[in-house]
Amino acid sequence: MFRIIERLHRFFASRRRLVAGIVLLLLAGGWLAFSRLPFTTDVAALLPDRGSRAVADFRLLAKAPLARRVVLRLRAGSGVEQSLLFKAADELAARLQPPLFVRVVSGPGVGGEGTLLTFALTQWANLLNEKDYDLIRACLAPDRIEAALRKSYLKLLQPTGFLQKEMILGDPLEFRNLVFPRLKSLNPIGKARVVDGHFLSKDGRETMLLVETPIEITDFKGSKRLLRELAAAVKEVVPTGIKVMPLSGHAYTVANASAIQRDMVVVVSASLISLALIFLIFMRRGRALLVFLLPLAILGPALALTGLIEGSVSAITVGFGAVLLGVTIDYGLHLYFVLQNHKKRPGLIVASLAAPLLGAGLTTIGAFSAQLFSGLPGQRQLALFAIFGVLLALVISLLVLPHFLLSEEGATKLSPRLPEKAALRYRGRSAWIIVVVWSLFSGLAAWSALEVRCVGDLREVNLVPQNLRQVENDLKTVWGEVRGRALIFAQGRNLEEVLQVNDRLYSFLRQEFAATEIVSLAPVMPSLGRQEKNRQGWQAFWTSDRLSELRHDLSQASRKVGFSPTAFAPFLNNLTSNPPSLTEAFWRQAGFSSLLDATIEKNAEGFTILTLVPDVPGLGSLFAVPGQIPAGVRLVSPQAFSRVVSVAIAKDLRQFIVLALIIVTFILLLLLRNLYQVLLALLPVAAGLLSMFGIMGALGLSFNLFNLVAAILIIGLGVDYGIFMVYRLFRGSEAATEKAVLVSGLTTLAGFGVLVLARHPALYSIGLTVLLGVGGALPTVLWVLPALAGLKSDAR
Repeated sequence: MFRIIERLHRFFASRRRLVAGIVLLLLAGGWLAFSRLPFTTDVAALLPDRGSRAVADFRLLAKAPLARRVVLRLRAGSGVEQSLLFKAADELAARLQPPLFVRVVSGPGVGGEGTLLTFALTQWANLLNEKDYDLIRACLAPDRIEAALRKSYLKLLQPTGFLQKEMILGDPLEFRNLVFPRLKSLNPIGKARVVDGHFLSKDGRETMLLVETPIEITDFKGSKRLLRELAAAVKEVVPTGIKVMPLSGHAYTVANASAIQRDMVVVVSASLISLALIFLIFMRRGRALLVFLLPLAILGPALALTGLIEGSVSAITVGFGAVLLGVTIDYGLHLYFVLQNHKKRPGLIVASLAAPLLGAGLTTIGAFSAQLFSGLPGQRQLALFAIFGVLLALVISLLVLPHFLLSEEGATKLSPRLPEKAALRYRGRSAWIIVVVWSLFSGLAAWSALEVRCVGDLREVNLVPQNLRQVENDLKTVWGEVRGRALIFAQGRNLEEVLQVNDRLYSFLRQEFAATEIVSLAPVMPSLGRQEKNRQGWQAFWTSDRLSELRHDLSQASRKVGFSPTAFAPFLNNLTSNPPSLTEAFWRQAGFSSLLDATIEKNAEGFTILTLVPDVPGLGSLFAVPGQIPAGVRLVSPQAFSRVVSVAIAKDLRQFIVLALIIVTFILLLLLRNLYQVLLALLPVAAGLLSMFGIMGALGLSFNLFNLVAAILIIGLGVDYGIFMVYRLFRGSEAATEKAVLVSGLTTLAGFGVLVLARHPALYSIGLTVLLGVGGALPTVLWVLPALAGLKSDAR
């Protein structure tokens, strides 16, 4: 290998322009291919897809009634009447027009042509069941009948009594009170009541609009337009004294993207200043800029090769590309410092570095290859991309870059002597002090590392500004749990079948939850089979004897109160009528189309009906017992979803570290063939990981997807540092290793560690991981490894 590298260097040395042209052409081709690749922005790339329902659950969570809607809360100030609040809501709803807003819902519907009155007076037979008959029997007692009629008579004497006449004559015993509460099951807003067709909070000061929009919540530009138009509409039509508080995923998207833009100004500025200082202090030559261009040059070709295999490239991979390829700058730095500080033939120098360069590259590839077994598709693609990037960087570093880091004039003056082993800097007492201090720190870090927990809640790595957090907390306080409920899907081949499944599901849920806690169609739109059974029970309940007794008692009470004996003939007719079944068409006519559209879905497999329940601890266990829940039912719990992702991250982390260490150790054994040197080369990796986990544990910080990505960089950098230092200490590699490792660590901190200055949690997570990891690996390479080598020499 030594001779082959030297000969290739001599061959290319006289053909520098040709080599440069070919390399530039290939890189340009790679960037061109990359520019034509299809991109995906699906966040599902961050979710486990092997042996897990996380991706499918994530898709289903997006079907929650309020998940993709803009929630507008209008709150009246002191002195603002309720009628003015409703008027402002109606005018704002009318102002929000396509294409940005497609439908605005101010309430569950007011009905058309008396449909809700018809529902209250005619649907007893379809909806009431055995559990309601005890209440009906109590209402049929003679004293209760007389009391009910007196109450109705007083209502008719009031100025608005004529408006209630039809309701009172059709239902004097208020059987409607057994039916109307079922309408609450259609209300996805926990604490809302309905007044004049509008949602109204319990304190009567706030109403709500639910706005549908075609703008995806991941569309930053579209979200900005939507929020601007919304602000303009509010300013135009909402009067002073009414405060409008919007809440939607679009607001989070804009807040996060804007924060990232602000952060990048700070971070990039700090990074450029830091890199400029590093350049001025350690390098100060124009050719050194080629080293910094290496990761940028191979980024496009590496992504193109990844897209060729995967079919597309995730935007997540592109976004983390610079982070993952930051490790490749090390190869150029080692070449640069050796070529600038030693007077030997360039080919001989490059050949002497071939073994540690190849070893560093292969171990890095081995570490990344462990991620090919990840349960997260995004991690697998990142690993594939990193492998291609490191391979390209190795080829360019060994065969191309050296010809442009050293002038031909300088090359002719170099002597052909091979390097010798390095003198050991730390011996005796100083070496022992370094090792003991390092061991104590590592022990404390290992203890603290046990406190680190993995989290899979993607919201924890999003920025939530204080104003949005306050609006979200207020929403829950005023309106109840609106956005964080568990979703339960009933599935069937046709509408009747899915309604039957939904009936069984509702009966099952009523064993665990109060009726007011369940949002379901079942109480107001049972299956046709269930309605038929209810009608049969209703007819069996109203025997001829019971009807005769009711007519008699009703007639007696009517004379006492002042009604005519035949006043309640409509009521008696309703008891014995056979109403048509409640159907979807009835509720659409009643003004509930938007709710039905959010609840019933038709797809290729048939129909799905959505039910919402509180996402309480232990909910998943209710659905985990085989045969306990109806067939065709699926639970999707936000809490369970986060736990699944957290478990996947923790599993990925353990699997990655163990598998990566096995692969890297195997490669190091083949490369070094000395167990002690292998352990020394792995020591920076262990120190970097211990430092990262230990300090995170001590500070109470959690580990997330973005920490996992950055941890890959720590392992790749750590093993590179270790290999170069082991070659420096034991294999006669060049004496510029310490400076190259130091500058490599500083450039990593300048490029990625400065992300710790970011306000956005995801960027901060990456920066913190890199800062802590490199902060533990660098001192280990520069001080601990030489100290251990010195102690071994002393022992001899």
